[in-house]
Amino acid sequence: MDDERHQAVVNGEAWVDFCDQLKASGQLIVDNSESDLDRLEGFRYLSRLTRGGLQNFIENSATPFSEILPIPHNLKIGCDNPDAYYQNVSVDPTYTYRIHGPRGTVNFLSVGAYSGGFAAGAAKPGAQGNITDNDPSADGYVDIIASVEEPDRLEPGQRWLRMEAETSTVIIRNFYLDRTAEYPSNLVLECLDAPTPGPGPLTSEVLGRGLTMSGYYVQGIVEMFLGWLRDFRERPNTLEFLPRNDGADGWGDPNQLFRHGCWSLEPGQALVVHVPAIDAYYWNFQLNNMWEESLDYRWLPVTVNKHTATYEPDGSARLVIAATDPGWGNWIDTAEHSHGTWGLRYNQVVEDIAPTITLVEANELAGLA
Repeated sequence: MDDERHQAVVNGEAWVDFCDQLKASGQLIVDNSESDLDRLEGFRYLSRLTRGGLQNFIENSATPFSEILPIPHNLKIGCDNPDAYYQNVSVDPTYTYRIHGPRGTVNFLSVGAYSGGFAAGAAKPGAQGNITDNDPSADGYVDIIASVEEPDRLEPGQRWLRMEAETSTVIIRNFYLDRTAEYPSNLVLECLDAPTPGPGPLTSEVLGRGLTMSGYYVQGIVEMFLGWLRDFRERPNTLEFLPRNDGADGWGDPNQLFRHGCWSLEPGQALVVHVPAIDAYYWNFQLNNMWEESLDYRWLPVTVNKHTATYEPDGSARLVIAATDPGWGNWIDTAEHSHGTWGLRYNQVVEDIAPTITLVEANELAGLA
């Protein structure tokens, strides 16, 4: 780092620039909200993203000494899956890593290598290697070598996660069917060829770059998913596939088909989503706010999955998006929202079958039971 940039960090100019970046992102919230609730949730969204950016780019940026950490509490990005326990870690592909630990008993575990990111100006998100584990046996153990070059030899039970020269992140996805009965993996990251025994003291380069990237991270995520929303608004109350580079070819899981869209209801209206009988390892549906954040599934029935769904005699599931419980099917609470986004995931599906969506008057729901 040159002396001018060093001085900008130590005298506080870099901090001011970071705050100005957050201020500009706040204007995106103001300009794109449709209601007071949108703005309230939007500013909370910025606070959550800020925590995520600072963790990624300052607190856990010291590759090869970064750690596998859960994303910060309630950080929700891009239609986050309510059934997921997400973890990520920054990696440097010039090194070789070992990822290992108990697999846990979650229904689905995925470990993927990715490049690019959502920060403003970053390279477009891309996917490299992926390892999928569908075996929720309680005594399972994960042992992975992550590297650009395939290892000459792997220990018994080890698997290779392919990285490429542009890989920057490893993402770990634990998907529950039943959070009350399953527990997630507990994996650690070791750099096998670290050049020093530890990261050393904080430098102006690490802090300066971390502040800059954190600001771009917040801005980039808000802009990216606003772009999705603007597209969805042209076709409200539909569930369509994402563009390839935003789905499995981006930072999505390659095992999934992911339909997405936006929903909007006038007072007294409801939506009925008919999910067909489908041969999928896992599926889930969820309701989000306009910022692509899942609604509060800790307290409200805003999501359903393959295990929790109530099924019709033919194996299909009827989901009712409404302000009040209709008394049948799978009620999805709008949580006092009149609009937002939604998502339907099929994981490892044998044959894709699209859902059907019907807009009805809420007072007609009883007759549909």
